[in-house]
Amino acid sequence: KEIESKPTSTCWGAKMPFANCMFEVSNGGGGWVQDVSFSASGELLAFVGHDSSISVVNGVNNQQLAVLKGALLPMLSLTWIGPHSIVAAGHDCVPKLFRYSDDGNVTFVSDLDIPQEKEAGTMSAMNRFRNLDKKATADSSTELKTKHQNTITQVSIYSGTKDNCNKFCTTGKDGQMIIWDVKSLESSISGLKIS
Repeated sequence: KEIESKPTSTCWGAKMPFANCMFEVSNGGGGWVQDVSFSASGELLAFVGHDSSISVVNGVNNQQLAVLKGALLPMLSLTWIGPHSIVAAGHDCVPKLFRYSDDGNVTFVSDLDIPQEKEAGTMSAMNRFRNLDKKATADSSTELKTKHQNTITQVSIYSGTKDNCNKFCTTGKDGQMIIWDVKSLESSISGLKIS
């Protein structure tokens, strides 16, 4: 006897035998897939590829594929934080917000970590020359102006659901785990509305 009842049919297929390919798609980029995430309803599947693309497949609408390719560094992780909002991050060290619209398009909305300009300390001409002469250095820093200092490897929901996320978390190769408050992001970035 089976312990669990048979799964009901979904927009991805009616029969779901174990180890059977339910759906196969190509976004035409040829890069491998880094991460996938289903929406809360299970009807939308988003994935990021090594070709710097983010793609969304609509399981209800004839498995329509929407692809956004950018001049960004590849993204490694993504998650839904609302019915139409996706956060993705990777080698750019910055979480990025994307929106999937009802007409089947994916658009880039905003970087969610706006770099803060750090105040440069005042240095006299004599000290500047001394540093150039002694240390062969100018006053240049290799530190990034973003919160993460290296690749973001994972984006996950910290509080809330994929339909209504309150906080999400990013972890990176820099050893940092940063928790982002959605309401704070909306208020700090002008015109930003996460839904």
